[in-house]
Amino acid sequence: MVNAFSRLGQEKNRISDGLSIMHALERALGRGMSEKTLLWADLGFPVIDRGTYAIFPLAVALGQAEGDSEGAECLSGMRHSLQRSCVHFFGGDDVHAEMELDAEAGYGRKLADAGAVVTGPPWECLWCIQRFAVVLAHTVDRQRASETLALHAVPMDWVRYRPLNPGTKREASRCRRIVRERDAADVVWSWPLPDPDE
Repeated sequence: MVNAFSRLGQEKNRISDGLSIMHALERALGRGMSEKTLLWADLGFPVIDRGTYAIFPLAVALGQAEGDSEGAECLSGMRHSLQRSCVHFFGGDDVHAEMELDAEAGYGRKLADAGAVVTGPPWECLWCIQRFAVVLAHTVDRQRASETLALHAVPMDWVRYRPLNPGTKREASRCRRIVRERDAADVVWSWPLPDPDE
């Protein structure tokens, strides 16, 4: 279910329904440990497909610098509501360790550097679905002109790396590859999405 809205009424900032995306991700990603590459657009939502990872835009609002504190408050409310719903359906609320994302290291650091609103240590906006992690990211751009809310579906190793054979050359090489891929990831997006044919 996709809800695209113009800047009208109460829903002026909403692009997609986050809970519907989470359920679709659970169905698509939860089909065992298949290594087959998922075609993110097949889920039927607006998506920024970056191959091994994807960003699902949920909402956009003018920032406080643009004088739209109501839009920013609405976005914050949407984040809290989706977070509560995801905790209910997908776990968390101090029960599951996978809820923790470190804003000082790894993918959490990338998001924080891009302006993510960190909701306190630990940053509780992460759910694990098979070999992927789904991160709820609320970001404010550097000029505070706009705010965005999105779900990032990234390889699990980007947020929780567990060496299979610690101390081996193969595992050291794997670790370097994971860090290289994660560090090259682009976490910034804007709405409307660019036309893929342009």
